[in-house]
Amino acid sequence: MNCKNCDAVVDGKFCSSCGQSAHIHRVTIGHLVHEFFHVMTHADKGIIFLVKQLLVRPGFVVKEYLEGKRKKYFNPVSFLLITTAIGALIAYKSGYYEALGKPASRQPQQISRYYQETLDITVHYGKVLGLFLIVPLCAFLSRIFFWRPRYNFAEHIVLQSYCLGLFYIVQSFIFVPLFLVSPSTAEINNVLLQLVYAIYTSIVYKQLFSKNLFVSILKAFIIVFLFITLFWTLIFAYVLTKHFLFG
Repeated sequence: MNCKNCDAVVDGKFCSSCGQSAHIHRVTIGHLVHEFFHVMTHADKGIIFLVKQLLVRPGFVVKEYLEGKRKKYFNPVSFLLITTAIGALIAYKSGYYEALGKPASRQPQQISRYYQETLDITVHYGKVLGLFLIVPLCAFLSRIFFWRPRYNFAEHIVLQSYCLGLFYIVQSFIFVPLFLVSPSTAEINNVLLQLVYAIYTSIVYKQLFSKNLFVSILKAFIIVFLFITLFWTLIFAYVLTKHFLFG
């Protein structure tokens, strides 16, 4: 028989040319449900398998992926797309972002206006920012602080995609529920989340780059601090520039 995908001759269960299965069934609801659970739970490159590995040996996961063990793990970009979408939806619907977006009453009215607009951007465009600003910015910083071995910028994108993907899962299923239990502690909740992330990335850097633990912790906290500073500075600068140019 010929492969239905590339029309090459198939001799076996899979096409030797494109890898598609020789047995293609009509798409049904049952088929879609099966595919969903297959992606989520499959022992080889399933999301649940990846999350488990990122919890127990995150740096080694990144190292193995960069060294060529691609089939073993769920694709980092797909993982980030899924977790960013889930994280943004849960945080927005739960009011988590809005709770963090209340301006301090002591701020001057004009500054408060720009500050609130900056916060509104992060609330309404969290998914876009997660993909096109947060990951590249974190990758830029990690490449500066961990330039040996010489992983390129794209490889640091892979590193940060896995780290931030897990970050959104932890935020969605641990810290957002904690916020719902005690909404008044939203700011403390967010500080603890950032602290947990800094500690987590310390472990990642230690395993991936084989650095001294103290050095990894120090650099991880510096990276998180610089990221937060640059992130808010860039968005605030965008708001100020927009008002300056267009009124």
